[in-house]
Amino acid sequence: MIRIYGDYEDVIENVIKSTAKRLDFEAEDIDVEVSIADEEEIRTLNRETRNIDKVTDVLSFQNIENVSLPLVKEDYPEDINGEDDSVMLGEILICEEQAKRQAEEYGHSVEREIGFLTCHGMLHLLGFDHQDEEGEKEMNALCEEILTDAGYTRDYVPEEREEKTEEAAREFRSGFVAVMGKPNAGKSTLINTIVGEKVAIVSWKPQTTRNKILGIYNEKNYQIIFIDTPGLHKPKNHLGEYMMKTASTALDGVDCVVYVVDCEKGYDEKDKFNIVSYVNSGLKVIVAVNKVDHVTKGKVFEILTELNKLDKLTAVVPVSALRGRNIEPLKDEIKKLLTDTIKYYPDEQYTDRNMRFMAAEIIREKALRLLDKEVPYGIGVDIREYKMRDSGIIDINADIICEKAAHKPIILGKGGSMIKKIATYARQDLEEMTGSKIFLTLFVRVKDDWRGSDFIMRELGYDTKNPD
Repeated sequence: MIRIYGDYEDVIENVIKSTAKRLDFEAEDIDVEVSIADEEEIRTLNRETRNIDKVTDVLSFQNIENVSLPLVKEDYPEDINGEDDSVMLGEILICEEQAKRQAEEYGHSVEREIGFLTCHGMLHLLGFDHQDEEGEKEMNALCEEILTDAGYTRDYVPEEREEKTEEAAREFRSGFVAVMGKPNAGKSTLINTIVGEKVAIVSWKPQTTRNKILGIYNEKNYQIIFIDTPGLHKPKNHLGEYMMKTASTALDGVDCVVYVVDCEKGYDEKDKFNIVSYVNSGLKVIVAVNKVDHVTKGKVFEILTELNKLDKLTAVVPVSALRGRNIEPLKDEIKKLLTDTIKYYPDEQYTDRNMRFMAAEIIREKALRLLDKEVPYGIGVDIREYKMRDSGIIDINADIICEKAAHKPIILGKGGSMIKKIATYARQDLEEMTGSKIFLTLFVRVKDDWRGSDFIMRELGYDTKNPD
C-alpha cells in the first residue's frame, strides 16, 4: 500500500515501484507513507526526534529496524498490515521548499529532485545507510540507477549547466511591492516571514504599523523590496491621517500590490472595494488569502470563489504567513512582475530603517503585546539615546509615551514589574538583531492626546509633511 499526501503523486509512486523492482520485491507487498511537508514541520520533527534545529530535505522513520533483502513477508509477522497483508516499512517526509532549492542548484527539475529524495528515503527504510563516505557513494549510485529506470534522468550535461548559469546571471530582476490590506490582516507577519528577519512589528492590535517600512528579500537573481503599510482604515486623528497618507504614497512606482485578506475575519465589501480600486488604477494585484490554517477548508474555498469573480486579478494565493505555508508560490507570482534590473540594496541589508527606528518599533511591539487590552493603541516610543561604546555594548534610553495619566501605572506595573518585562523582551530581540550586548533603560511619560498633535508626532519621528 503506497499512501501519498501532497503533490507529485505520479513521481513518488513511479520511484517507489522502480525501487521495489530494482531490489527484487513487489511494490504491492509493502506499506509506505510519503508526505510533502513544509519547512516548519521538518524543523519541528528534527528537533523532537533528532535534537537538531534545522531544515533537512528528507526524513525517514523506519518501522522495522533490521530489514533483510530480498524482502520476505514471512520474516516480519508482527509488522504486517492486516488490511492488505503488506509489510509496514515506515514513513517518508520530503521538504518541498528544500527540494525546489536543490533542484535549482543542481540544474534539474523539481520532479527529478522529489524522485531522488523519495528513492533516498525508501533506501533508508530498507536498511541502507550512509554514515560513511563509502556508504553514501553506494546509496547515491543506487539512487541514480533506480531513477534512470523510472525515467528521471538528469536534465542537463555540465556544459549546458554552465550556459544556463551564465544566462540566469544576466536575468537579474528587482522591484518594489506594496503590501496592503485592512488592519491586522497579517501584512507585517507576511513580510517578516518572506524576508526572514524582524522588519515590522507584529501585534494582534490593529494599526500597529505606522510608517512605511522596506523589507528587502534577496535571492540569487532577484531582489524584492516590500513596502509595509498601515492597515487601511478611516482616520480619527492626526496619527490616523498620517497613516493613511503613508499607505497611499506607498503605491507610487510599485511593480505590484500584494493585498492581504484575513480568512478569520472573512472577505467583505471593503476588501472588494480596495482590490477593485487598485486594479482599476492600473496596478497589478496579487491577493494573498492569509490565515488559511485558522479556518475550515470550506471557508477558504468560499473566499477563493468570490475572488475568482473579480476581473484582471494577477493571482490569488492562499497562505499562512505565521507558519510560512505556501510562501514560495507567492514569491514566484511576485517575481513574474518585477521589471527593474538594478540591485537597489546590498545582499546583507534587509531593511532601509536604521537601528534607532527599529529599537523604537520593537519596544512598542513588546508594550502592545504585554499590555494586551489594558492600554489602548495610543502608545509611542521616543528613543532618547542610542549609543555604542568602544567595547561594542549599545546603550539605549527610551521613553514609552502614553496619552493619559491613568495609563502610566499600568505600563509601570506593580513595583515596576511590567516595564521591566517590556525591557527584557525588547532587549532580547535587539541583541539578536544587532549581535551586541544591549543595556536598555525605559521610562514612562504622559503626553495628553499626542496622536492629535503634529508637533509631538514629529518629535516621535513621524514626518507629517513627508510621510515617506
